[in-house]
Amino acid sequence: MVKKLLVAAALCSALPAIAADPENGKELFHEVELERVIRGIEYTDADCFTCHEASYFTRADRAATTWPKLVAWVEGCNTNLDVGWFPDEVEDVAAYMNREFYKFPTAE
Repeated sequence: MVKKLLVAAALCSALPAIAADPENGKELFHEVELERVIRGIEYTDADCFTCHEASYFTRADRAATTWPKLVAWVEGCNTNLDVGWFPDEVEDVAAYMNREFYKFPTAE
């Protein structure tokens, strides 16, 4: 029994990691609609561009300077705004943003 479990674990660890899906991330990024008060203004349809213009993602002094930091920032928005994305969806959104704006090398 233990031998079978070890073989199964070895086979699973040899499988390539599932790559993030930037097309799914694009849909998730553009479909966000939140009811939030942001800087004193009440929004019924706030989205990523409510707080961030496209130039925010491409400016020289941006906070996300690597792929892992980008994923962390997307997760930060997800958590702080209660967007509701699962971890794989956070990676998908980060992959979309990376493809469109950041152009970081990824570990994929």
